[in-house]
Amino acid sequence: MPILISSRVMSSPTVLRLAVAALFGFHARAELQAQVDVPSSAMAANVANTTSLVEEPQQQQQQQQQHQQKQEAQSLVASSPFWCQFVPDAFKSTACGGQGPSSTPPPSSAMPSPAQCQQMSAEQQAKSAACTYSEKEAVQFAALSAAAYCNPEGWTCGEACSAVPGMTSVKRIDNDELDAHAYVGRLGEACVVVFRGTDSASGWGQDLASVMLTELPGCSHQGKSCMVGSGFLQNYQEIAGDIRAQLSVIGCTKTTPLFVTGHSLGAAMATLAMFDLNRLGYSLSKAYTFGQPRVGDSAFASAFHEAMASTPVHRVTRADDPVVYMPGRDPFHHVGTEIYYRGETTEGYRVCDGSGEDATCQDSNGDGDVANLLLKCVIPEECGHLKYLQPTITFPLDGDSCTRKLDSAVIIP
Repeated sequence: MPILISSRVMSSPTVLRLAVAALFGFHARAELQAQVDVPSSAMAANVANTTSLVEEPQQQQQQQQQHQQKQEAQSLVASSPFWCQFVPDAFKSTACGGQGPSSTPPPSSAMPSPAQCQQMSAEQQAKSAACTYSEKEAVQFAALSAAAYCNPEGWTCGEACSAVPGMTSVKRIDNDELDAHAYVGRLGEACVVVFRGTDSASGWGQDLASVMLTELPGCSHQGKSCMVGSGFLQNYQEIAGDIRAQLSVIGCTKTTPLFVTGHSLGAAMATLAMFDLNRLGYSLSKAYTFGQPRVGDSAFASAFHEAMASTPVHRVTRADDPVVYMPGRDPFHHVGTEIYYRGETTEGYRVCDGSGEDATCQDSNGDGDVANLLLKCVIPEECGHLKYLQPTITFPLDGDSCTRKLDSAVIIP
C-alpha cells in the first residue's frame, strides 16, 4: 500500500528535532561502545610496562575492575530499549541508563485547595496560581502564543488573532539570526509580551544548545549561582532590550499591568523574561506558558519561585507533549505552577503543587516516553506539543492557521 506524505508532515519542525536527536543518540552510543571495546591509554600503558612482582597484584586488581566495567557497559547496551540509541544523553530517562530524579529537594510551595481559595481575600487569591487559573483565560493566552507564529501586526492574522479581540498597538521584535521572535501589544488596561516558539534551523540549534547550562548573571539562591540553558538565555538577551523599548513606544510603563506568555522555546524565553522584568521593577500581573521545557537548575527554580511569589505563573502541560520532559531532571528543574492535562480539555485538568516537579502531575509519567512521543510529532495532527487546549480551541500552536506568515522566518523544508 503506497504511503502518502503530505506537505504538512514534511514542513513539521519536529522532524528536525527527531533527526538531530537520532544523530546525537548514535554519537553517544558510539562513544559508549568505544568505552566497552577499547581500554584507556593509561590502563594499556600500565599493563604493558608492569614487570615488578610487587605491582602484579595491583595489575590484576586493575584488570579485574576493567573487566567488570566492561561487563557493566555491555549489559547496559544490551538491556536498554532499542530506541535509547536515538535519544541524546541529556534527554535519557532511567530506562536508558540516564539520571534518575534529582536528589536536590525541590522548592516547596503549598497550593491552596478550592475551598481554601474561597476563604482567602481577593488580594490573596490574585497572587495564587491555584486560585486564579481559568481555562477560558488560558485559551486566550494560547491564542496569543499561536499568533506569535504569524505576522500579528494589525491583528488580522487568522483564527489566533480572532480569538482575542481587542489587541491593539502590536509591535514585533525579531532576530532572524537566532530565530528569536516576540511581540508586544495592549489588551485592555494591560500590556502583553508574547514569545514565539521555534520553526527554523537556527532556532532548533538554540534549543539543542540549551542542554548546556550557563550562569544567569545576577541570580543566586543560598549562595549558589543560578544556571539556565545557554540557548534560551542567548535568545532572550538578544531581544530583551528591544522588548523594553517597544513597550515604552506603545505607552507601557513599569506600573502598567503586564502579561507574559509563550509556547515551546517561546515559553522558555517567557520564563527568563518574567524573572528579568520583575527584577527591573515591571508590574507582572500574570503569566501562562504552554509546552515549556525545563529552563534551568534547582537554584534558578528556587530563585524564580521566591521572586514570583506574588505573581500567578501557570505552566500548562500535556501528558503527551515530549518537550515538557526535556531536558531531563537533575540538574534541570521546572518552575511555576503546573496545570496538568492528560489530553483534551474534555478530560479536565489538575492544578499541581507549585514545586515545579509534582509527582502527581507530569512527573507521574516518569521521564516520559520521549522517543515515541517525538515520533508521533512527525504527523503534526497527532503531536501533543501542538494540541494544547483542544478541542476548546480548534487551531494548533504552530502557525498553521496563520493567514499572514512572518516574512522573516525561514521555515524548515
